[in-house]
Amino acid sequence: MALGAVNPPSRAPVGPRELGHSDIDVRLDRARKDPHCGCYTARMRRDHIEIEHLEVECIVGIRPEERDRPQPVLVDLMLEVDLHEAGRSGRIADTCDYSRLCDEITALLTFRRYKLLENAAEEIGAMVLGLHHGTRLELRLGKPKAIATARRAGVFVNRRPTDYPRRREASRFGEVEVLLETREAGLYLLHVEAQHQIPLHHHDVMSELEWLVDGELYQADQRIEPVTPRVWPQGVVHGYTNASGRRATLFCCDTPPFLPADEIDEVGEVAS
Repeated sequence: MALGAVNPPSRAPVGPRELGHSDIDVRLDRARKDPHCGCYTARMRRDHIEIEHLEVECIVGIRPEERDRPQPVLVDLMLEVDLHEAGRSGRIADTCDYSRLCDEITALLTFRRYKLLENAAEEIGAMVLGLHHGTRLELRLGKPKAIATARRAGVFVNRRPTDYPRRREASRFGEVEVLLETREAGLYLLHVEAQHQIPLHHHDVMSELEWLVDGELYQADQRIEPVTPRVWPQGVVHGYTNASGRRATLFCCDTPPFLPADEIDEVGEVAS
């Protein structure tokens, strides 16, 4: 029987199952859902600052031997920030100074003597997003000597500013901005108004880590340098004067979180 011309059977569109995952450009695990159309679109990475393998010798851990001697902690982070302005201006003030960022993280890790990396990651996240105004932070902390048979043990967190709701409180020197309070510590920005001062005081319970973030402040007629961390142990008298015409800001970490009754004013004392 003679057959006429036969059209080839129609073929269903090739789908992801036939192509295999290696051939698919857009995967669900690398995509995000567009809220306007309900479909998945490729996720483009935004501008960001990266720090890889910052090594900090500090006390961290819960075992007795970890409380007695420092060990290395490795810090990797990606801070999402807009780099357009810095790319055009060439000014460090228009971006995140990663050298300054490393100094801040090192100071906090060294001061706090954390028991858990989870606690360290949460506080570092609040500090970094509070000081540098990034839109997202990816942070990895690792202890390379924690487990003899593993390269390192650690934690990874992904945080946004909305994960750290802030509150502001009026103060006699200006304003306190609360970045985070945990069971062990409080992280604050102390905004000292022009021609105001934080009076000389000491603490019997709290210890403090502080550094100048912005503006000009003096201690005993000596101008303090920005991002020069200073630890104030219990009983040490300290205070700050803002003699300039604009607000100045200090970063402050209190352990335990701030206790109003432990802010003990001094009369006739000279700051250390």
